[in-house]
Amino acid sequence: MGTIFVDATHAAKTGARTGTQTVVRGLLWGLREHRVDFQIMRWSKWRGRLLPLNRKENKRLGVIKPFENVRSQFPIGSWLALPEIIYGNRALRVIDYARRRKMRVVAIFHDAIPLSHPDSMRPDAVKRHPEYMKVLCGTDLVIAVSNSAAEQFRAFVQKHGQRRPQLTVCRLSGELVGEKRCSAKEVDFSGPVKILCVSTLDPRKNHKTLLEAFDLACAAISNPVQLHLVGDRYKGAESIVNLVNRAAARNRSITWHGKVTDRQLSDFYRDCDFSVYPSLVEGFGLPIVESLWNRRPCICANFGEMAEIAKDGACLTCDVRDPLQLSQAIIALVTQPAWREELINEIESREPRTWADYAAEFCENLKKAS
Repeated sequence: MGTIFVDATHAAKTGARTGTQTVVRGLLWGLREHRVDFQIMRWSKWRGRLLPLNRKENKRLGVIKPFENVRSQFPIGSWLALPEIIYGNRALRVIDYARRRKMRVVAIFHDAIPLSHPDSMRPDAVKRHPEYMKVLCGTDLVIAVSNSAAEQFRAFVQKHGQRRPQLTVCRLSGELVGEKRCSAKEVDFSGPVKILCVSTLDPRKNHKTLLEAFDLACAAISNPVQLHLVGDRYKGAESIVNLVNRAAARNRSITWHGKVTDRQLSDFYRDCDFSVYPSLVEGFGLPIVESLWNRRPCICANFGEMAEIAKDGACLTCDVRDPLQLSQAIIALVTQPAWREELINEIESREPRTWADYAAEFCENLKKAS
């Protein structure tokens, strides 16, 4: 298989915790835990080449790869891994750079949502995502995060008459990098029931319906209940920020905590009783598996990739597009301890998947493609 050189250019520049950034850090953590020969790289626009991370970038990424081990030579049989979504000409340039050094190229494919749901995405993503997907057709291997993402890629290739590289699926882990898995939480009505929603304030994440549903639930039950929103702003979606701020001002049981670290997120999961993820469309649905990893049941959609995750238990599904249905699901888990206990028990029947498991499967796919 050879050395894996992972292009983490964007992740090394930002402290953001988007789904893509989480996958990048998870892959790197898993490769380290799996004791794979890998190196974290960044693309230098001015030098036109891949370079090892500098000390500041390495520290920001926080994936515990000793700075002293960096190298910029590419042994025969090496792989270049592209786990990020890369717009513009950088993707073409970095692949060409790898080809000239006899490297093979693997990309992680997250989704085609900018094509399927353009109204919920930033205009630049809608414009540039098709070209990005065409670039991926020039790789040796594409590893999709889910069956639905793989099907979206196949459909795109067929529609646009592109060459299709080898394509496989490797499902993601809900493990929080460097954090211990939470213990199951007993159903206890001595204090408020705490609900956690982990999501960027992005239009397709459906915060508007969640807030309406939570207000309906608060009006229908006497139990004290809190809704804790965790997630950063989404560029170009200030209307969602304003919506959340107005809701929190109107209902003191709603708190938006903004961007958090993995350590803080682990604490939020430990403190909550269950989570809710009302997203309308996903390539995978990482917050759902993160919730289950932390032994907290999750309310999510009964359609799309969310339903695919939920079918193995521990989730309460409903039509999250309907505020009434979503409120009824919230009320059920707040007021019916037996139901919540049943979902908690179902979590233990699911196979926990670590980032080391993901990395092992990732590497196995590279060996098969070599």
